[in-house]
Amino acid sequence: MSKDKEDFYLEKWEESMKDWLLDPATVQLDEQEFRVDFLDTTESFIVEIETENICPEELIIKKKDTQLLVLIMLKDESKIRKRSIRFPFCLKQRAITYSIEHHTIEINVPKKACSTPSSIVIRVQGLSSE
Repeated sequence: MSKDKEDFYLEKWEESMKDWLLDPATVQLDEQEFRVDFLDTTESFIVEIETENICPEELIIKKKDTQLLVLIMLKDESKIRKRSIRFPFCLKQRAITYSIEHHTIEINVPKKACSTPSSIVIRVQGLSSE
C-alpha cells in the first residue's frame, strides 16, 4: 500500500473513530462496562481506560485480526467487563504494550508493524493490590 493511500485510509478510519467515540451506544458502554478514551500520537494509538470508579483485579488484552479486545475482571464481581475496538490494520504484527498508573490503564498500539508476529494475549493479574 502506498504512503498516500495509507494516510487516506487512516484519515478515513480516524473520522469513523470520532463517530464511534460520540455514539450513544459507546457512551452507554462507558457507563456500564468501563470508560475508554482514544488518543492518536505520531508513533502509536493509545487506548486509555479509566479505573478510578472500578477496582480491577485482572486485565486481559486480546488481538483478533483488526480487533482489540479488552477484558477486565473486577475484584468483587464474577462478571468480566469487556470492550472491543476495531483498527484499520491487522494487529497480528503489532507489538502491543500496556502501562498502569494511578487509576489509568494505557494500551499502546504502534502504527508501525514489527517483522514478526507478537503475543496474541496479554494477561495481567493482581491489579487490585496496587
